[in-house]
Amino acid sequence: MNRITKTTTLGITLTALLILAFCPKILGQENETARQKEALAAKFEAIRTQFAPDKRLELFRLEFDETVTPPKARLETTSAQARDAARKLQAEYKEWQIEVALYPEENAKLEGKWRAIVIHSTIQIQSGPDYSTEWSTQSLMGTPLRVLDTTPSYWLLVQNADGYIGYATRGSLLRMTKAEYDAWLDAPKLIWIKNVGEILAEPRADSATVSDLVANDVMIWKEREEREGYYHVATPDGRLGWIEASGAMEWTQWLATRELTAENIIASARRMLGRPYVWGGTSAKGVDCSGLVNFAFYTNGYNILRDVSQIQREGLEVDMSRGWRGYEPGDLLLFGAKRENGTIGWRHIAIYIGDGRFIHSATWVYEASLDPDSPLYDERNAKSLQKVIRMIGAPETEHFHPISKNKAYTK
Repeated sequence: MNRITKTTTLGITLTALLILAFCPKILGQENETARQKEALAAKFEAIRTQFAPDKRLELFRLEFDETVTPPKARLETTSAQARDAARKLQAEYKEWQIEVALYPEENAKLEGKWRAIVIHSTIQIQSGPDYSTEWSTQSLMGTPLRVLDTTPSYWLLVQNADGYIGYATRGSLLRMTKAEYDAWLDAPKLIWIKNVGEILAEPRADSATVSDLVANDVMIWKEREEREGYYHVATPDGRLGWIEASGAMEWTQWLATRELTAENIIASARRMLGRPYVWGGTSAKGVDCSGLVNFAFYTNGYNILRDVSQIQREGLEVDMSRGWRGYEPGDLLLFGAKRENGTIGWRHIAIYIGDGRFIHSATWVYEASLDPDSPLYDERNAKSLQKVIRMIGAPETEHFHPISKNKAYTK
């Protein structure tokens, strides 16, 4: 072996010895970081469980980055309580960077324009930023939304006025600054009260169409102008037109005249009779089972949670020991199946009418019965009824309250 080879071999050996000497330290640091990450993740999960348990209502997006020094944990959430609890973790985990942002207010990408209004008669809100994902719910013209985040494509992560989170296309919303949003709230508005209608280019029946309308769409009333039985209106994005005055009410008057009674709830639900079952639908274009409930309550001035599994947490529980004879018109019937672990898999909801009958959306909107002696008897649902709740007279909650008290509709 020559001198160069000997020197090279000695250098390699020394390098290997140095690596071996430092390996335990490096591995020890990596193991400690991994241990801390696991413990920190458990702390975040406890916060999520307490303050943001339902991902349909609260954003709780957590990411770890161990490639930076010190390692970082970043939480993006819509829950102020979760934000405050997460920030307190920094004192316990000094070796970590803990970043917490309350969305949408602290999302710099939105540049302050996180308020938005729906501009079409109905829009669909998807479970993901793609049309191939599940259609979760609908939102209607004039409904206020909060934009939570942007995506690289044409989708926005939004939160509907009822609290439901999902994805909507950029072209379906008008994003606003606070000043623009306040101006929208202050402007005179009209709400469409018939099942369907149109905004017309001119105040006459044979005019071109500017937009279609469904019940509960809201528009600007331009200068409170009325001509030949038509109101002059503007869509939230500024398209001008005319609507039949007989099909609209002034917004504040509509709010002031809503009454949550059994008669009103049932009458509103019956307006949907014969309409097709549409998964995610909440409008006259079609409704799913909870969408029918959502429509009936909104039409009478109340917000209610969107899905069956959410609604079952609300209201006053009704004694089921007497069967349908103990239920009152307007009660909500909740159907499902008991699992082996004792929990219930909720699958369907209906509005009780009286005398054993109920109205629901299943294939289409129709009436059925819990009474085995009725020609309308629905055996499958009668045998899977798990719970009955009463919302009429129930205490108001964060998600069950008059629309007039919804923060989305106030400055």
